[in-house]
Amino acid sequence: MNSQPTKSLLQTSLIVGFALFAMFFGAGNIIFPPYIGVVSGGSWFLGFIAYFFADIGLALLAILALLRSNTIDRFEGLMARLGYWPSRFLMLGVMFSIGFIAGPRTATVSFELGLKPIMGESANLAVYSGLYFFIAWLLTVKESKMVDYIGKYLTPTLVGGLIIMIVIGIVNPIGEVSPAAQIDNVWYMGLMSGYQTLDAVAALAFAFVISQDLANKGYATPESKFKAVVASSLVVGVLMFIVYGGLCYLGATASMTYGANVEHGSLVVTLFQALIGQSGAIVLGIIVTLACLTTGMALMGAPATFLVRLSNGRLKYNVLVTMLAFAYAIIANIGLSNILAIAVPVILILYPAVLVMVVLSLFDSSIKNANIFKISVGFALIFSVLEVMKSQGVEAAGIIEVLPLQEHGFGWILPAALGAVIGFFVKPAAE
Repeated sequence: MNSQPTKSLLQTSLIVGFALFAMFFGAGNIIFPPYIGVVSGGSWFLGFIAYFFADIGLALLAILALLRSNTIDRFEGLMARLGYWPSRFLMLGVMFSIGFIAGPRTATVSFELGLKPIMGESANLAVYSGLYFFIAWLLTVKESKMVDYIGKYLTPTLVGGLIIMIVIGIVNPIGEVSPAAQIDNVWYMGLMSGYQTLDAVAALAFAFVISQDLANKGYATPESKFKAVVASSLVVGVLMFIVYGGLCYLGATASMTYGANVEHGSLVVTLFQALIGQSGAIVLGIIVTLACLTTGMALMGAPATFLVRLSNGRLKYNVLVTMLAFAYAIIANIGLSNILAIAVPVILILYPAVLVMVVLSLFDSSIKNANIFKISVGFALIFSVLEVMKSQGVEAAGIIEVLPLQEHGFGWILPAALGAVIGFFVKPAAE
């Protein structure tokens, strides 16, 4: 490990910031913004701001919370104040959900949106997923090189392609922007779309990769790492603002043509074809594949880095990445719909606990009683489980119906707040 930074802060923040952008920017992030633009019409900027805040805003807030609580270098991450076993259990849950569920999904999404529109039914998922994860493995197996591969080479290509399409759409718009929105609450729709990306959960995992990479680059002291992470996060924020805003605007220029019932994936394909003709499907295929590949690489590297730390180095990074590549390729062939059926309940249970820890960790230095964390997260988990049970038709979960915001999936907020209050009055065991 280097004792001094090998590159300037500007160079490092650009490389790491580009890499973080690509880690967060998966295929789902391409699909949501144009749809927001279509249904928002003349209010597209409001929908975009709400989406931006709930997606990358929450993700960067999670990274800030890691820095504020001095846990970015700990494998328990934000969960550290929950205690020995709860912190490990929850972090394993986070790694499982974003790894074994979201990891294989990057291959199936890029197959459905990137390859199938071009090759049709002749496209073979088994062959594609095998080749896809072999390439991801090649670019990820050397831990010290993964962030550089993404930040220096893959992300500029991805961002370049997106910006070219956005510029074309601005210079030669598809159509006029509808003055009226097609939905009643643009802000809420944008907020929920950003929330559904679940990037705040991914941030906890990607932070492991970024922290380790910065240490390898010589940013080992808390002060130097803090500056590098903040600078990299600013790069991510600016890139996401430009790309998300541009994609929302592209959708808005088609708001006179398409209705709210348009399918998200086919909308993007149609928009790209409207901008550059039949080659639009090929361009979209390249962009989607790059977006998914960079995210897939991070979803292999992050769990591997976590498990190396959890085992105190007894498990080896390159061996873990190899095993994950094989596992992801196999799981990908279960099919996208089956993966989503497993993914949604697991992540919806974990996400409230993560958000509670993000908010509380922003005030970590002022919260001396760890029971505030423990009881608040415990209540959030209990009621998020009940919400998921209710969504699956379990009648016993009907108790949550009396809670505010439960109809929007936020019935856990009041119990979590109540848990924090109760935790304040419960003395720690050490006292």
